[in-house]
Amino acid sequence: MSLLLAYVLVKHVGVDPKRVLLIDLDPTAGLTLRVFGDEAYDEMCKRRRTLYHMDLDSKVKNVRVEDYVSYPGRFAEALSNVAVLPPGEDDGGDLRSRVEDWFKYGDREALVHLLDRAGAFSQYDYVIIDTAPFFDVKYTVAAAVASKRVVVPLRPTITDITRTKRMVSALRNHNLDIDPVFIFNFDKDKHVTEAATLVSLNFKVPAAKRVNPNPKLREHIAELENYGNVVKSAIVYRKEISDAVFPRESPSERNEIAVCGPVVELFKALRINAPECPDYEED
Repeated sequence: MSLLLAYVLVKHVGVDPKRVLLIDLDPTAGLTLRVFGDEAYDEMCKRRRTLYHMDLDSKVKNVRVEDYVSYPGRFAEALSNVAVLPPGEDDGGDLRSRVEDWFKYGDREALVHLLDRAGAFSQYDYVIIDTAPFFDVKYTVAAAVASKRVVVPLRPTITDITRTKRMVSALRNHNLDIDPVFIFNFDKDKHVTEAATLVSLNFKVPAAKRVNPNPKLREHIAELENYGNVVKSAIVYRKEISDAVFPRESPSERNEIAVCGPVVELFKALRINAPECPDYEED
């Protein structure tokens, strides 16, 4: 989702790609590995061009975010000029150890202070933080504190919705006044009943099969609206925008049209300038 948001900002909203920063706050480096690959990430760590090393260096000197970001270039045609700040690791530790220290000493604002001192908020118009899975609330808290807006992609399943509601409640229990925006992102061919259930609630799901909706799931989806803003257009899985292809290659016009509708609705919910684009094309 973070990669798709950055792509739409650059390709359709017209934002200068050099004014967009993607931060990978997941110690497993999922976003970074998808964009750059394994060897390039290893090289970034050796060259100390990571968030982990920026945080370490900030303890002994002034740091500049531009000294720690990398640009995908040939690794990812769709986002070639967008800055990426990887999580980082070495023999002495990794981003996980830094986050543990932040919260050990009660500094949940460590990330936002680090980014501010390093000039991230003045150098970039859009800073997108991709977090670790929210089973460890520390990463989500650190990202939420540093963010003006929170986006939560999820599948339309009872389990995902229950976990998401639990996460939002946990964040609010940490005295975070957040108003998240939820958007469903899933494979409509694998989740046939779930897609039909969304359609029965007036969600836009392109070419959803006509089967009976799940009444219990309907209740969970409706209840989710008590926790934040639910986008009424779903992003459905397409192979060309999967891990194997995007952002290594730019999506075709057909696939861009397919994702543009829900992303426009998402941008409106986030109060960000939304691109003009056609409505859904049915498969």
